[in-house]
Formats: sequence, structure tokens, C-alpha cells
Amino acid sequence: MNIKRIALVLVLVLLTVGGGIGYTYHSERTPERAMSELQAGIKSRDYNKVKQYADLDTLIESTYDESTKIMADNIGSLSKTYPQDWFFRHDTAFMQNYIAARRGDDLVFIRRTLDFYMDQQATPLSRVEGQAKWISDEMTKFEDSYTAEVKSVQQKDGMALATVEFTGRDTEYGRLVPHLTVVLELTRQPDEHWKVTRVHNVKEAFDPVLKGIEDYCTLQGWQ
Repeated sequence: MNIKRIALVLVLVLLTVGGGIGYTYHSERTPERAMSELQAGIKSRDYNKVKQYADLDTLIESTYDESTKIMADNIGSLSKTYPQDWFFRHDTAFMQNYIAARRGDDLVFIRRTLDFYMDQQATPLSRVEGQAKWISDEMTKFEDSYTAEVKSVQQKDGMALATVEFTGRDTEYGRLVPHLTVVLELTRQPDEHWKVTRVHNVKEAFDPVLKGIEDYCTLQGWQ
């Protein structure tokens, strides 16, 4: 398991949809209400509510595919930027094959990590589950180190874009990504409610998130 593939998705999914979003809105069947209810579900660890307002499978898979494609396509420049990182010492073809071979296991691992994140009393039953539990505990530390504000919600053609700005607190984890803007894509469901389905700006968020992950690895003494 390479933490960079996993962490890129977890930072953009778990932190993004949780992250202490300070937003309230009480009109039914609006994207603003969906964001408020999603935040409430994360805070209370109400998995059913989270799934009601976020299509987690689509969100996880699309974020994984977009972020790993960016990684593979830009492996040369990443190697120059992070020469100390062995993971980037390959070419695009190798990375594409490597990611394709790992995709299924990675997605299962990410979903299991989210299970532990939502149920912090759950007990891991294997070495891999132990890794998922550890990462979920780390994500809680990240959540506690950031504040978030929904700056705008815009609707167009049955879709809504919610712009969320994250600011790190003055802590070891909060300083890893001091500022991050994430745009969440919401779609209207058949019952007229809205649901988060995708991170709209993975490309723009990739560099600051990856730098934060590299600095996190240094903080942990891994490189």
C-alpha cells in the first residue's frame, strides 16, 4: 500500500465532506441544505445521513481515478519536485499499470477506512484493517486541525457547485495545507434532494494536497 494514493483520496473526500463545515440552511430540497445535513451527519457519525447526502462510491471512485491519473501523467515533473520520493521514480506507463492493478484493493481499503472513521469504536480484525483504522484516526486529527466555510453555492442545469474554503489551524497538521479551496459537485436526486457526487476541482487541489502529504511523511519520519 502506498499512502500517497490513499491519502490523496482521503484528504479530498473525508476531510472535504466532514471538515467542520460551518454552514446552516433550513429550506428543504436545496444544495445548501444538503451541505448542512452532510456536515451534521459527519459530526454525529451518522453513516445513514452521510450516505443520504453524499454518493460515497461515486465520490471515492471519481476522486481516486482523477488524482491517480494526474499522478501518472505528471510523474516526470513530480520526480523533479520530490526527488527524495522513490514512488515517483518511474515512468507514466509503469504508474498506469501499477495503479490499474491496485485500484480494486485501494477502493476497498478506502471504504473500510471510512467505515472506521464513522465508527471509531470498531475493532480491526486483520493487519490491513489495522492500517485502515490507523489512517482513520489520523484523519480525525486532520479534521480537528481545520476549519471550513462554504463560500458560495451556485446552481445550473440540474447541478450545483459548492465552494468550500479550508483553513488550517496553527498545529502540526493544520500547517501542512494552510489553505485549500475545494469545489463540490452536487446533483439533484429523483426525490428532489441534493447529493454530493464529485470533487469538481481535483486538478487544482492536487498540488497543495500532495505537498501536504509529502510534508506529512517528513513529519512522521518516513523520508
